[in-house]
Amino acid sequence: MDWQENRPRERARLVEAQLVHSADNRARAEVVLEWRAVEYRGRASAVSHGTMDLRVCALATLDALQQLLGERANLRLVGVKSVKAFDDLVAIIAVNAHDTTSGEDRRLVGTAPAPEGDLTVAVARAALNATNRLFGNILAVGE
Repeated sequence: MDWQENRPRERARLVEAQLVHSADNRARAEVVLEWRAVEYRGRASAVSHGTMDLRVCALATLDALQQLLGERANLRLVGVKSVKAFDDLVAIIAVNAHDTTSGEDRRLVGTAPAPEGDLTVAVARAALNATNRLFGNILAVGE
């Protein structure tokens, strides 16, 4: 039995993260998050070149998070990149979160390793790692 099986989850869960490239040279990302048995599907697209793929994945994740949070907060992507650390690819994301209730702005930073080199999943997980502690508490208390 997993040590976390019986603990109530207080954070959004990544269900799926996909990035596809179309014939018209566009990158399209779709990220699905789950919170209390409800799925939130975020989407983003842009002309594909270089690091824009990472940005599209990050924007799709923030889109799903924004749907989950509703009017409680506004999210803005500051930046996203991948680096090689300890022989692994790691995604790093910075997000500006504006709490609409308090008016407070916070810079949130998250990282996540790329499982088997999958930067799409790593970017989505990095965004959740940046935001889950703060928003997990807001969601748990606010419902």
